[in-house]
Amino acid sequence: MKIALVHFRAGETDGVSLEMEKWKTVLERMGHQVFYLAGELGKTHGIEIPSICMNNPTNLWIHENAFERLSTDERSFIDIFQDYVEQIAEELQLRMPPVDLLIVNNILSLGFNLPAAVAITEYARKNKVKIIGHHHDFYWERERYSKPQSDFVSKILDEYFPPEGSNILHVTINSLAQKELLKRKGLPSKIIPNVFDFDQSPWVIDDYNKDLKGALGISGDDLVILHATRIVERKAIEIAMDFVEQLCYMSEQKVHFLVAGFFEQESLAYYDRLLKKAREMPYETHFVFEKVRSTRFVNGKKYYSLWDMYAIADAITYTSVLEGWGNQLIEAVFSRKSLVVFEYPVYKSDIAPLGFNFISLSDRVLYNEKTRFYEIDQGILKKAAEELLKLFSNPTLLEKNVQHNFRIGKKYLSLESLHGYLKETINRC
Repeated sequence: MKIALVHFRAGETDGVSLEMEKWKTVLERMGHQVFYLAGELGKTHGIEIPSICMNNPTNLWIHENAFERLSTDERSFIDIFQDYVEQIAEELQLRMPPVDLLIVNNILSLGFNLPAAVAITEYARKNKVKIIGHHHDFYWERERYSKPQSDFVSKILDEYFPPEGSNILHVTINSLAQKELLKRKGLPSKIIPNVFDFDQSPWVIDDYNKDLKGALGISGDDLVILHATRIVERKAIEIAMDFVEQLCYMSEQKVHFLVAGFFEQESLAYYDRLLKKAREMPYETHFVFEKVRSTRFVNGKKYYSLWDMYAIADAITYTSVLEGWGNQLIEAVFSRKSLVVFEYPVYKSDIAPLGFNFISLSDRVLYNEKTRFYEIDQGILKKAAEELLKLFSNPTLLEKNVQHNFRIGKKYLSLESLHGYLKETINRC
């Protein structure tokens, strides 16, 4: 089959882009022809359709008027909306080669580009193309989509997020989303969890990244705690910072906190708050997204991959309060590094039952309206720091722990398991 993997963007380090890479790898191993179709392509190759980009100016205007404040009358908004749908449809007709299957990632579920969902759905219906809706996140999981500013927007959400049709199969990434999709929309779905390539070479210090610590001002004996997620509020990076603060007070070694992900434009205020918090901490925080790309390359400046950040880390924090699954959690398992995790709902329902040994920050969290940060009890943070230092002081126990986690990840969350999921799903198309 000829298959297009469709998303707002490709070739980046966000979870959806990384997951698409894995699907592309496995689908090509199965003998399919696969290409990306995205609003932005980053450093990868494919077909670029700028109108489905998240940051397209027209889309940003529509998004603001749809969910924040309607700045015009509804009729004018609808006209602008429909014109944008037609623009996307025209770009698809002009640039999309004949395909058998569209695998649409988040565009039909998240709500960030409403016209794109309409245009892609109608394109598939008109051209009799099958769709697999790969739904990583849903609009009802995000506060920003909770207040549609017109009946028209509510209708679009009802009809297209996600759409119903004989040509569409739905894939969710966890059991909670599967149940909620059935409850809200009456749509059945297949669960395909996020996976990882556990057969690739380990991420280690090598000739390319051996200068990375020095470039960041980190000495060889210093401890490095990595937080690899994007900088968005639900990732609750402040919890990880509070944990590292406890670790810093208790460790005899100097501690560094490394934040590798980038921030979305709507998260700029959150990033600014993190910068301020970082200046108040007793350790150094490194926001290194300007050095990180999906692959290594040198172009005037030297850029490192996300995997290089894992290579220099001693432990990983994963403190999201809401996740569809948890890409960086699986990456930490592959990297054979200790993981400190907040027990978000999907972790408790779908991941913890697999039997991993992680350091827990509990499932109890408060939101401080004054600081606009999430907070965890100091006693829990202190206990978690003690557990991590205990592992660091016992290399045999540490190795046993990370190898145990690696074996579980390889068994349940590998590309081999994805092959089975995709074979079954595509056979239904």
